[in-house]
Amino acid sequence: MPAAPGRDEVVAMLAGFGDRAPEEVPEGIDSMELAWLAHQIEQRYDRRLDDDTLARLSTVSDVVDLLAGLGELRPDPA
Repeated sequence: MPAAPGRDEVVAMLAGFGDRAPEEVPEGIDSMELAWLAHQIEQRYDRRLDDDTLARLSTVSDVVDLLAGLGELRPDPA
């Protein structure tokens, strides 16, 4: 069973917002970064995060913990 995306993958997705190096991604996530990340998760894993879930996410660690709790996430074959 494929593991959920880890911290490095979440940071890499966030780095794509604003074309940054991964080491430039801060721990805190603002609303625009969160919208970008939610879109990336939906596109890559065909998994939509509801508004209540998104409202609880404010750090990279929050996102990593959430994705780990979702269980198996497979890349969308499309």
